Amino acid sequence: MAEKPRAPPRPSGALPYSPLMLSALWPGYSRTGLLAGWLLALLYVTHAGLTATLARTDRALPLREELRGWHYVVGTLLFATALVRLLAWLRERPRPPAGLPASAFAWGRALAFVALLLMLFAPLLGLLYAWADGLAVRLGPVTLPALVERDRALWQATGYFHSGLGFMLVVLNLATLLTAACTSLRFRHGLLSAFPPGHGAFAFLGFSSTVHAFATFRSPEPGPVAVAVFWALVAAWALAAWVLHRNRAPVPRSRIVSPVARAVSALGAVLLLGLGALGPYGMFRVTPFAAPADVAAEGGVEWHSRPAVIPAALPPPDAFERQVEAETFKWCRFCHNMQPGGDQHKVGPNLYNILGQRAGTVPGFGYSEAMRAARARGLVWTDETLAAYIADPQGFLPGTSMIVSSGPIPDPKVQEAVVNLLKRATAPRD
Repeated sequence: MAEKPRAPPRPSGALPYSPLMLSALWPGYSRTGLLAGWLLALLYVTHAGLTATLARTDRALPLREELRGWHYVVGTLLFATALVRLLAWLRERPRPPAGLPASAFAWGRALAFVALLLMLFAPLLGLLYAWADGLAVRLGPVTLPALVERDRALWQATGYFHSGLGFMLVVLNLATLLTAACTSLRFRHGLLSAFPPGHGAFAFLGFSSTVHAFATFRSPEPGPVAVAVFWALVAAWALAAWVLHRNRAPVPRSRIVSPVARAVSALGAVLLLGLGALGPYGMFRVTPFAAPADVAAEGGVEWHSRPAVIPAALPPPDAFERQVEAETFKWCRFCHNMQPGGDQHKVGPNLYNILGQRAGTVPGFGYSEAMRAARARGLVWTDETLAAYIADPQGFLPGTSMIVSSGPIPDPKVQEAVVNLLKRATAPRD
């Protein structure tokens, strides 16, 4: 009886052969690395969706606190999964799949490794950011003990870099998609096989979430359409790559990654991180360090405790003002508190009793040089000056660090609605 031929030995740590040819797609990766890589992608897109929803939810609603709790839970799972993936990464000895140049393989791994490190640092910064803001961190029924006291300087620094990590991931995801577009056409390896297990899905789903977030900045309606268009573009590109390579055999290439390729790839990934780190400043004009305050906050009161004027009573918001509140004014609350006590300052000063006050005089807030100069000139916040400011902050006050998150508001009707909403939100209470 003839002896059955034996299967060729597998490299140590490689996945078993299967109909899906996983060992050919990711030679040298472990089972743990594969599972953790794909789980990381799923948790990341879930966390990104929670973050976008949290930012768009009114602070006064109970739903916001529930969303914040889930934000912490998924962030903790992300950290744990990233740690498992890192430990597996350090034990693996992967090789480029057939047809993919070693240099492209090194670049794909550099992008994935840097994204993995960000997944480890982001939850830690998030905890410090929450504690420095005086927020309780709850993981289901368990409240974590705060390891730091409430501190505005720490809050601003950790908040900037926590947000900066999000921008870094956007840049890395875009770089991954562009790399996949090139490698799929040239070497028939795209999002699935040109990167470590799960990282292509991580970048694709993460950038889909980014597309949805930017499309829904004002209103939720454009979100599904924007994501569908993005997916259609990716599918069309994948189809073009498949048509181009369907009858071609992979070209044999070196499977040894040189130290030079590793070093250049690492340097390129670090440069992308530097670009992403500028994101919070570019979008919101915030920095990690607050300017020193020069208006004393007596007794810790960091708002105008006395009104300069008593605004006339306004009728309830009409339909147009409610629309402006949902699309534009909600972003004012993202950067400003508008009531006494509680959270006090955020990125911008507390606006309680702002009407009729001289510019740059809220106690305890560090203003830009431009706003201090406006204070010296005697600028006072009236209906007219507030409308002119939100119409074009830089044009009205060159050098100001304030921006309108949803974009300048040139429409006088929208300006009037925003000012009315601001007056209702910041007027003195009996």
